[in-house]
Amino acid sequence: MFCNQCEQTAKGSGCEQIGVCGKSEGVAALQDLLTHATQGLAIVAVAARKQGIVDNVVDRFICEATFACLTNVDFDPARFENWIRKTVQLRNALREKVEAAGGFVDSDAAALSFVPAPDLAGLEAQGAELDYINTLDDNEDLRSLKQIALYGLRGLAAYTDHAAILGQTDDEVFSAINELLAVLTRKDLGVDDLVAGALKIGEV
Repeated sequence: MFCNQCEQTAKGSGCEQIGVCGKSEGVAALQDLLTHATQGLAIVAVAARKQGIVDNVVDRFICEATFACLTNVDFDPARFENWIRKTVQLRNALREKVEAAGGFVDSDAAALSFVPAPDLAGLEAQGAELDYINTLDDNEDLRSLKQIALYGLRGLAAYTDHAAILGQTDDEVFSAINELLAVLTRKDLGVDDLVAGALKIGEV
């Protein structure tokens, strides 16, 4: 495993065996896999909006799934398994709606074709093989900027989820979260693009 998303991280660089927070290697792999799958759903949600298709269930789910991957929020492997499978179900169903409306998903991100393993052990293996953080970008600076944006998005998703529970929602916020999650799958962005994305999260 590798996790360096919080101030507790081992040696100030990253937890590699088990999280200082208590997170296991298996849960860390599942969180990475859920983030990967959620990005695929977000890409489709962005395409859906271009066709005038706004799915409130999808928007709320993306926030819940993104929020769940914050350190210390949830370490239950069974819940992550359910989230991963539901993410793919929602992605496929929404993609069918987009295509039925004459639209298309303009991305070749691997998250769009991700197929979950049939059992929990298989999912953990997929998450480990994904090596999510290290494959965000080959360039260390760009990878770091993507991590900053990702962790900012998890915090934004938490606030958005809490607000929704209290009865307050804003489609512009949901749309921004989806767009930024989708953008982080791209490998053609430079420093200025990713700094702008990180700042956009703070603006939202």
